[in-house]
Amino acid sequence: MARPYPWYYAVNDRPVMIVLLPDGGSDALVFDWATGAFVPDRSYFGRVSDVGIGKDVDSLTKQEFDARVGELRRSISLRRQATPIAWERTGDGEYPYRFVLEGRVLTIRVNDFPAEPLYTLIVDGVDAEHLDDWPAAWVRPPIPLA
Repeated sequence: MARPYPWYYAVNDRPVMIVLLPDGGSDALVFDWATGAFVPDRSYFGRVSDVGIGKDVDSLTKQEFDARVGELRRSISLRRQATPIAWERTGDGEYPYRFVLEGRVLTIRVNDFPAEPLYTLIVDGVDAEHLDDWPAAWVRPPIPLA
């Protein structure tokens, strides 16, 4: 009897999850270091085979996997919030700020506060984290004089 999906791994400390697709197939979802999201990357199928376990691949429980992902996301958030970013105005009230960092497009969305967090940081079109406070290292552009 096959074990149920999803399957959880760390490949060179990168979280990877094998999930069942609606059509009965499966896909490899790999942790994206910039966003903290999971993106499809089928090249990891060969890496998580039984042959790779114990070399550069660790099989994880769901609890171990969730703990690792949570810690990575916290680390990414702290590092990103400590990075000095001089945001540019976009002219869009809902998405007022933009910046390109290491080739990634960062955008700030203003949410429906207080029902939602004040801001959402979007990295390359993916919601990366919610913020209730503006990080001290980030610089908003000056308000243009009329």
